[in-house]
Amino acid sequence: MFTRTLLAFLLPASLLMAQGRPPEERLRGGGPQLERPMRARIMARLHEIRAQRIQKALGVPEAKANAIADRWGRFDQDSMDRRQGMRAARQQVQETLLGTGSEDEKNVMIRPHLDRFSTLHKQQQEAKARFETDIQDMLSPAQQGRFLLLMEEFQRAVLDSMPDRQRGNNRP
Repeated sequence: MFTRTLLAFLLPASLLMAQGRPPEERLRGGGPQLERPMRARIMARLHEIRAQRIQKALGVPEAKANAIADRWGRFDQDSMDRRQGMRAARQQVQETLLGTGSEDEKNVMIRPHLDRFSTLHKQQQEAKARFETDIQDMLSPAQQGRFLLLMEEFQRAVLDSMPDRQRGNNRP
């Protein structure tokens, strides 16, 4: 319960800090100087929580739990920009479809957004497959199953902690 409460405070803060900045700044930790130490503390605490939960749920030594938490964090960071890019492309498709113009004009305008979305989606799937392979190489099948459940629990906690989700606005 404590972990869920802590995630409810840490994750929205880390997600909000990344919004509104160009992707290249988010990747290298750019932005206002005051933001970097706060983000670093949040990410360090998130890593700590993950490592503790991994160690407890999977019964692995601390060093292995830290290695898995490190890999998970790299996957999250790597995925963040692609997910944001896919959301932006989806939004641009929607705006084009709702806008004025003939069907042929809309087809021409939408094509680059669909191509960008498809490329990012494929890259995301490839990154997820690499992440899963890396984790599988570190764990037994039973531990892999426990890790899968742990990841789903974390994802649910993240979604539940987002302000849009709390107000009942369940937009993807």
